[in-house]
Amino acid sequence: MKVSVPTEHFSTGSKVMHIVSAIAFIVAMVIMLFEPIPDSFAFNLHQSLGVVVLVIFAARIAWINWVGQPPAQGTQLQKFIAHSAHLSMYAISLGMPLSGLLISLAKAKDTVVFGMFTIPGFAERNSGLIEFAYQIHAFLEIFCYLLVAMHCIGTIYHQVALKDGTLVRMMGVKKNA
Repeated sequence: MKVSVPTEHFSTGSKVMHIVSAIAFIVAMVIMLFEPIPDSFAFNLHQSLGVVVLVIFAARIAWINWVGQPPAQGTQLQKFIAHSAHLSMYAISLGMPLSGLLISLAKAKDTVVFGMFTIPGFAERNSGLIEFAYQIHAFLEIFCYLLVAMHCIGTIYHQVALKDGTLVRMMGVKKNA
């Protein structure tokens, strides 16, 4: 049952989850550019942020199903591209943290989340599962960089070329009457 369906702007909850997950995701990506040593503060932060992205992903799906979101605007092609981009971002938001977590679990290592709780590793190391999860994580990493770049280019395209108010709809800035 939907509580309400936003007609023009995304809900405050949607905006907050979008911003927090984007920040967590970007910081996690930037940390890995510096190739931190496993079990270091930076690597543990990367893992913790991955768990945050995963939790927010689940919350976003539930939120969208409960509250709804404004209908897509633009041509059929633009709607298709937007829908495909959103599905791809959701796949990344689910696949990256899950495959990363699976790597740690298969190494029989615990994942400590911000020092607050621990996700226990498997009882025994599983090299085949480590390799499988790593391949998924590595593929999604490349896909992720491309998708983030496309997301930014799409935002600029809507704001500068189309001037269709998409960024305003996302940010919820009210138009002057």
